[in-house]
Amino acid sequence: MQHLKNIAGFEKYKLTGVFSALICSLGLGLAVALGRLAFDGGTTPLSVAFFRSLLSVVAMGTICIGMGISLKLPRTVLISMLFLGCLFSHMAFGNVGSTKYIPISLAALLFFIYPPVVAILNHAIAKKWPSLIKTISITVAFLGLAVMLGVDLNQIDLRGVVIGTTAGIACAVNIIWVARKVSGVHPFVIVFYQSAIASLIIGVLAWYLDQLQLPNEIGGWLGFLLVGVLQTVSIPFFYFAIQRIGSEPTAMINNSQPIASIVAAILIFNEVLTLERFFGAIMVIGGILVTQWDDMKSTQNKLP
Repeated sequence: MQHLKNIAGFEKYKLTGVFSALICSLGLGLAVALGRLAFDGGTTPLSVAFFRSLLSVVAMGTICIGMGISLKLPRTVLISMLFLGCLFSHMAFGNVGSTKYIPISLAALLFFIYPPVVAILNHAIAKKWPSLIKTISITVAFLGLAVMLGVDLNQIDLRGVVIGTTAGIACAVNIIWVARKVSGVHPFVIVFYQSAIASLIIGVLAWYLDQLQLPNEIGGWLGFLLVGVLQTVSIPFFYFAIQRIGSEPTAMINNSQPIASIVAAILIFNEVLTLERFFGAIMVIGGILVTQWDDMKSTQNKLP
């Protein structure tokens, strides 16, 4: 009986992780779509990233104090946080900064190279090859993103490719580092420190590039505030998911973020749902589901 309770508790714990990953993907995907309001209203991507980082610092700090969660960290963990904050700032900048040189669709695809990179790194660390089913499903999901985003490979600037790709790799390293080095740290504390470091780096960069610009119309302010709030609320769910289901499943589920962005664009901005986007979304969702099924089967085989 106790064994069955342990299994039930384990499954419930995993389920909350999957739910957290889905909530994160939905929130971040909606934020990307609403970013158009902010940018059309006169602000810049770096200004939005800076505001969101500052908002996360205030929100997570307030919540931690209110809940009695200590922000004090051992020196070794603090060093990890400094490293994670640097990665986090490049994730935020690289994802939007690459769009200066390459199409947005290609920038999104390059950033979302991180789920397969997470899978490769995890299996390399474990010195174990992924199953054929998992390899195929990850590949199908990634190709589905390319189909759904409608990537134009004719418009390639090496600078944008490097920025976008390194941002995706930074995201992969960030996820694995969190899962392996600071898994015992509360997600609110992780987001607090990462956002504080990112605020400093992005703020200096935005000032140096003269990109600190506030919106100049109501629609711009609406998008500016909503993007900041959605990202601030969603990112902690990302790290909750990593701690509950692991880095690889979280990364794979986060592949659904572009789907959320496209659906939001269709509903809010009346964009057209093309046949390519529909089949691309089917490929992404199918790849995610098969990958999760393969992970569940492997987990069940390990249980006594």
